[in-house]
Amino acid sequence: MILMDILLVIHVLGWVFWFGTDIGVFIAVKHSERPDLGVEARMALLNVGMILDRAPRFAVPVVWGTGALMASNMGYSFIPDWAIVAITAAWGAFVWLGIFQPPGSKLQHNAMKVLALNYIVWIVLMGGGGVYLLSIGEIPLWLALKWFAYVGVAVAAILLEKQFKPAVADYMELAEKGASDELNTRLSKNMAPVYWSVIAIYVATLVAGISGLLKPML
Repeated sequence: MILMDILLVIHVLGWVFWFGTDIGVFIAVKHSERPDLGVEARMALLNVGMILDRAPRFAVPVVWGTGALMASNMGYSFIPDWAIVAITAAWGAFVWLGIFQPPGSKLQHNAMKVLALNYIVWIVLMGGGGVYLLSIGEIPLWLALKWFAYVGVAVAAILLEKQFKPAVADYMELAEKGASDELNTRLSKNMAPVYWSVIAIYVATLVAGISGLLKPML
């Protein structure tokens, strides 16, 4: 029981840290679009947002790993506990490589490819597996909802990475050439789908959290 209590504390704190920090990212990046601010201030806000964005990326594997270990201890074990720990550690290591290796380096590029592949694997395994296991009564609804929430996070994360690329080019132009009405309009247009993907991640994390609270009823 002590182990379960520790895992629960880490799981909840990881989720709160993920959700709370990500809101800070949202606010900082949104304010970086403001045309009434100077270029230096806008780039500083973007930089703050990108620094804050590192924390949720580490929280994702921690929340998944602790959740999987708790489910295993409840009797819903589909992979060995040692494999859960190994996957969580490897996931965190690739997140570190993707963030702290020089941008554009081969190691950083390969780490980002592995992380994208990782999300695709979770979409297939947790999405398809969740539907199948729920249909045959092997997992309860509250656990299936957590699985589906992670699928939602994975889909939104993949979309977000693609959607943010045009905005990156806009921010680079802003830093090099300064602001203009045309650039400000284009930047806001390119950032709009990014915000929708971020909101989708928020909704998915809320579903995951609420499903755990509704466990006795589902």
